[in-house]
Amino acid sequence: MDMMLIESMYQKVYSGYPELLEVKDLCRMLGYERKKVYRLINEGQIKRIPCGRKIKVAKASVIEFVLQCAQK
Repeated sequence: MDMMLIESMYQKVYSGYPELLEVKDLCRMLGYERKKVYRLINEGQIKRIPCGRKIKVAKASVIEFVLQCAQK
């Protein structure tokens, strides 16, 4: 991935979101329903961070997912 593009998205597009995201944050960021977000996480398309029973995702993982989708 182009590091400048990732950094740009990190600062401009998703700057208002915390570094560790919950499913509700992902739904807002991506515009997807909860069911689709859970599916993406379970399929490994978005990497999750083990955190007990809660699902946490690093903001960098979401940006990587978005950039990969844009390249398809």
